Amino acid sequence: MGYIKKKVELESSPQSKQKAEVLSIVIPAFNSAKLLSICLEALEKQTAQKSCFEVTVADDGSTDETLQMLQQFKARSELQLQWTTIPNSGPGNARNAGVALSSGTWIGFMDADVIPHPDWVKNALTLIQQKPEAGAFEGRTEVTQRSRATPFTHQTENIDGGRYPTCNFLVRRNLAHFHPAYLIPFREDTDLAFSILAAGFPIIFAPELIVEHPPLPSSYLRPLVLARRYYYDGLLSRRFPRRYRNDLDAHQIIGLKIPHLKKKLYSLFVLSQIVFLGSQLFGLSGKSLFLAGSAYLLCLLMTAGASLRFANLRDLSLKDWLVFICQQHVLPWVMGYSLFRGWLDFRGEPEYSAS
Repeated sequence: MGYIKKKVELESSPQSKQKAEVLSIVIPAFNSAKLLSICLEALEKQTAQKSCFEVTVADDGSTDETLQMLQQFKARSELQLQWTTIPNSGPGNARNAGVALSSGTWIGFMDADVIPHPDWVKNALTLIQQKPEAGAFEGRTEVTQRSRATPFTHQTENIDGGRYPTCNFLVRRNLAHFHPAYLIPFREDTDLAFSILAAGFPIIFAPELIVEHPPLPSSYLRPLVLARRYYYDGLLSRRFPRRYRNDLDAHQIIGLKIPHLKKKLYSLFVLSQIVFLGSQLFGLSGKSLFLAGSAYLLCLLMTAGASLRFANLRDLSLKDWLVFICQQHVLPWVMGYSLFRGWLDFRGEPEYSAS
């Protein structure tokens, strides 16, 4: 699926294009005017000279005050700031539109909800000079303001590499193209990274490229929305089957690389629910019921512990806990259904070829 580019406002000049020929920062935005303004303020305070980079905001069909905020910010800012808008079609397509508008030979991708460190641009320019063989750099993304985190917020962390989130990603312009079929913010960044690796370029983890990612506002519906996003695993698995099986969401545990850890935990929990329920329906008792119940409780604790990794437990109410426990039983089924649907819907997608 393609996208239709519709330019709403463009603030640039030939002179600024010449000055920012190395680095362009591209930020997709959808109904995030307040968060975007904080991100832009952080870019305004960069230690690098403003002539060294430009900022392109790609508005993904926002209906809030994003465009008005950009106009007001531009009037008082020294940033080389420009923007465009497209019909709502996901951050990958918005980034493609932003890249098309930008002039840099390198693209720094950020999201509207991150806050870049003051030296981000300076460090990016240094990396470009020092490591010309790289295809891309993934930066260090830190979860801050953890007191705001609950089981119903969303935050992104990447402190050791191998995650490839494009909320903090520096890439060669000729490699900076997102597959247009991803219509929501999920897996489009992994798809981009896998395409860069397939083209033979390394992706280097750069801990000096630091952004903060505060938690997004808490909502009881958010975990369900996030679980439904796994629909797009079907697309990613068709395009990059080997990397999908071996490298996606991999974690190191006792020296072992375990891909798809969250999906494996959820699968065990679903199985334990079925076994425990079956043991009660068929009237099992004694040791069999105890073993089934123990396995169920152990899987519940493991999945709950993973979901509470960032949460500020002291501020959770009784209602929060009740909703959380209920959701833990539902989320694996929602994810499983979404995975199955995606596997079916994208079964005709061809495998990616770098040629």
